Amino acid sequence: MVIDCHAHYVAPSVIQAVQAGTWRPHLTYQEGARCFAFPDFTTRSTPNGMDDVTRRLQHMDQVGVDLELLSTWVDLLGPDLPESTALNFHRAVNRGLAEAADQHPDRFRFLASVPLPFGDGAARELTFAVAQLGAVGALIGTHVGGRSLDDRRFDPFWAAAEELDVPVVLHPLSRAMMVPLEAYYLGNLLGNPFDTTVAASRLIFGGVLDRFSQLQIVLLHGGGYLPYAVGRLDHGYQVRPETKEPQRRPSEYLNRFTYDHIVYDPKILSVLVDRVGSDRIVLGSDYPFDMEPMDVLGLAKTVFGDQAGDLLGQTASRVFSKIER
Repeated sequence: MVIDCHAHYVAPSVIQAVQAGTWRPHLTYQEGARCFAFPDFTTRSTPNGMDDVTRRLQHMDQVGVDLELLSTWVDLLGPDLPESTALNFHRAVNRGLAEAADQHPDRFRFLASVPLPFGDGAARELTFAVAQLGAVGALIGTHVGGRSLDDRRFDPFWAAAEELDVPVVLHPLSRAMMVPLEAYYLGNLLGNPFDTTVAASRLIFGGVLDRFSQLQIVLLHGGGYLPYAVGRLDHGYQVRPETKEPQRRPSEYLNRFTYDHIVYDPKILSVLVDRVGSDRIVLGSDYPFDMEPMDVLGLAKTVFGDQAGDLLGQTASRVFSKIER
């Protein structure tokens, strides 16, 4: 089974609820621009196909994907929402994701959206989404409202994910980009992988992976630069006093992560496989965004051979163990 572990979906019911003013004044919809306006952030225009299941299924058939793990659009994570609004909003998002998965159980599963920065609330919503709606994991941003993921207030969420035995997918947020990255779309092209690298490094150096020894983390875009920067991190661990919290060298945590295969270049994918192991790679598309590889399955086949889809699908089924339900 070919499983796409990185694809975004927003249910029409969520868009309609925002349009109807359900979470006004904290969340509104700008019809002409097709944007969602949060208290401190306005999203990009909603990409074509984001809320269209029929179009999605046709695309999956075209590129050879059997099963897609639906996750929310990261622009809708809403870390600036008040707590009560956030809890209600993420519940609606998860119900919309679950509805699509329930209507097409042979084609979809979903990853829960959770109301971080409220660690306890996020833990409760993840538990509900997994136990009641059938979520097979969660997707969060690489930082939460300016707070890094090693912040102790998020520990209840990590504890819940570990107890439920579901992976947490870290998705980069180009809002973290610095001014020099504003031109040439570098906020995405370079900033997103950098976001992932920083977030994963903080999980290591902040002791999160030690405190939650069974926690599973999935890094998108091939783990950003982490697999290639880890030698420098190891050196820093040896010589710098600020890096002493983790129990082991950073390179020894590479096998605590799973990595999607979206690196675009077969040579880079081959290096990634050599660095982290073939059993740590899953397939992703980033649908419906234009950063989807031109040939999602073909890229994987250049390194894994003609059985790439099945091989990466087996890894996905192991990592997201609740896929089989």
